[in-house]
Amino acid sequence: MPLVLSLKEGQDFYVGDERFVVEDVYSEMHFRVREVSTGQIFEITDLGATEIMPDVFVSAGERPQALLARVTIEAPPSVLVLRGDKFRNPPAHIQARTFR
Repeated sequence: MPLVLSLKEGQDFYVGDERFVVEDVYSEMHFRVREVSTGQIFEITDLGATEIMPDVFVSAGERPQALLARVTIEAPPSVLVLRGDKFRNPPAHIQARTFR
């Protein structure tokens, strides 16, 4: 089951230790995501999923809101995906988990 995040321009999420930032929200179903470590830009639309890392796909989610990107992320269960604020300040149950 995919994770769906509603993010504004400048907000971020992490896939493992890789940080991604929502760069531009052009419309409810079209936005850009930047991988911070490489600077690579990904165009995300409702036309299909975009692979941002091996086996990690991002697409525009349903029921969008104005000025928000509905970021739909599909990743293997072994890959931790978190909102930026949760990555920087994880709850205790996340801090205790070990992923391989």
